[in-house]
Amino acid sequence: MSAFGFLKSVGSVMVNEASPTVAITLSDSALKVGETSVVTFTFSEAVKGFTNADITVQNGTLSTVTSLDGGITWTGTLTPGFSSQDASNVITLASASYTDVAGNTGSGGTSANYEVDTAQPWVATTLSDSALKLGETSVVTFTFSEAVTGFDNADITVQNGTLSTVTSIDGGITWTGTFKPTSDIEDATNSIRVNKSGYTDLIGNVGSSPGNSLNYEVDTKAPTVAITMNDSALKLGETSEVTFTFSEAVKGFTNADITVQN
Repeated sequence: MSAFGFLKSVGSVMVNEASPTVAITLSDSALKVGETSVVTFTFSEAVKGFTNADITVQNGTLSTVTSLDGGITWTGTLTPGFSSQDASNVITLASASYTDVAGNTGSGGTSANYEVDTAQPWVATTLSDSALKLGETSVVTFTFSEAVTGFDNADITVQNGTLSTVTSIDGGITWTGTFKPTSDIEDATNSIRVNKSGYTDLIGNVGSSPGNSLNYEVDTKAPTVAITMNDSALKLGETSEVTFTFSEAVKGFTNADITVQN
């Protein structure tokens, strides 16, 4: 007798001693955010006592299994776990957890491997210089949690400046560009924002956060000065007070910067 028993005839009665077997298949074996997979359990014959309690699912949950053909084929929907990233997963059916109609104990089964990647990529945005003045630039670095695709300057919002074309030299994890502030601007509150739906990881999961940079300051407005005198017609013995009024506070200003005629 085999490990699974056999069918034999006792007089005019057919006796079933064959253990039922099962094949487990998935409609989708590479799951990302928002996807599900139909799991099918196909038994060698009709079975009873088969429930979700007999099934072990890795990195996901399985809806209640049901059969529409008398207990031979059962299906359920696999929903992958949130923020999981695992390339090696299987669904396992325990042996001795169900029987055929004759009462023979079933054998166990394992599905083929399936992948789960429901971890959405995110980005950290940093600047090499966060206080920019006239003539300065800053290297902007976008560091993603994993390699991404579809990321370009159209996904980036820059305040009070322009950003050169972003590029990556490590396969799409780290991207850099050069920020050049707009001239004649004075603004202490600025940030760079990444559109989270503008890029995906390599299997298609969209970004999870906008990836705002920390604040940076832009001051490319050159200070100006107005020079006034309290007496503009001077004769022997007279003096005049000269006032230099700047558009903002200045430093480094001395008499060496001033030319006085007569």
